[in-house]
Amino acid sequence: MPDGRLTLYIATSVDGYIATPDGGVAWLDDFQPDADSDVSRGYEAFYETVDCLVLGATTYEQVLDFGDWPYDDRPTSVVTSRDLPLATDAVELVEGDLAELAADLTRRYDHVWLVGGAQLAQTFLRLGQIDRLRLTLAPVLLGDGIRLFDGGEKTLLQHQETTTYENGMVELTYDVGV
Repeated sequence: MPDGRLTLYIATSVDGYIATPDGGVAWLDDFQPDADSDVSRGYEAFYETVDCLVLGATTYEQVLDFGDWPYDDRPTSVVTSRDLPLATDAVELVEGDLAELAADLTRRYDHVWLVGGAQLAQTFLRLGQIDRLRLTLAPVLLGDGIRLFDGGEKTLLQHQETTTYENGMVELTYDVGV
């Protein structure tokens, strides 16, 4: 069986921030789509392809604060050295070598979604573990905050698709390292 792929699918401001300086994402509320919008349909189509999720601890805690766990019973790995509450029996806390984790997940699953956050995304990218970027740009300039990509080496991307949405968001899809 061929290895699966790992996709970083994340929303960012046009100036490259995924959160405000304090880690907040309330700025995305201005762009929350209706359940039957083209953005929601695009997300649902993507989510249907996902077999497993991986999140950093801060992103995981933020998702827990949103209320109901949004990822059903999909296997979820949370990268942390802390003891955190488990949202479901499908959530596993993991630590250790991230290249080994990514290789293990893509061996076991066809499609792994790297949900976030920035540090985890930067590390996976630096380790060459991200196969595809799906960046959903919100039409806003935050001016400051947590950058999705901060430093690192030059990485070539191959454009796969651009999707524009009714609410002004634009989704850019790239293969990494080609």
